[in-house]
Amino acid sequence: MSDEEKKKKPKKKDLQAQCDEYLAGWKRALADYENLQRDLAQTKEDSRRQIRTALAHELLPIMDNFDQAVSHAPSEMPKELETWMQGVTFIKKQFEDAFASMGIERINVEEPFDPNVHEAVGEAEEMEEVRTGWKIGEHVLRPAQVKTKKEV
Repeated sequence: MSDEEKKKKPKKKDLQAQCDEYLAGWKRALADYENLQRDLAQTKEDSRRQIRTALAHELLPIMDNFDQAVSHAPSEMPKELETWMQGVTFIKKQFEDAFASMGIERINVEEPFDPNVHEAVGEAEEMEEVRTGWKIGEHVLRPAQVKTKKEV
């Protein structure tokens, strides 16, 4: 082999360095791809959460109206109205089930007063709910308006 051919032929050490460089580049590209997938999944989840929150804000007044309709139903009513009232109650239950499937739940007013989830609007003998509060997970959509227990 001539000197010129020896110069053109890559050395084993050079080939190993080039392989190591390609491997490092491939590992970086793979890590970048995995980070991109994780970021996209997080972005999708954030978008879903924002959509659920916006939808909940639009539907909360409707749920309030169903609550009012059911709570103000007369105790004595004709048979025809009883059937109608059962339908209204059923529709309210469907709304509640849809909310539950989206992770939207009522704020419990039986718990001690918590300014993070309750809004005091007056005083009563016992803590009393004035308007239902709602949350998605730990995110409060709307605080529960309550009358707090009078301190004696």
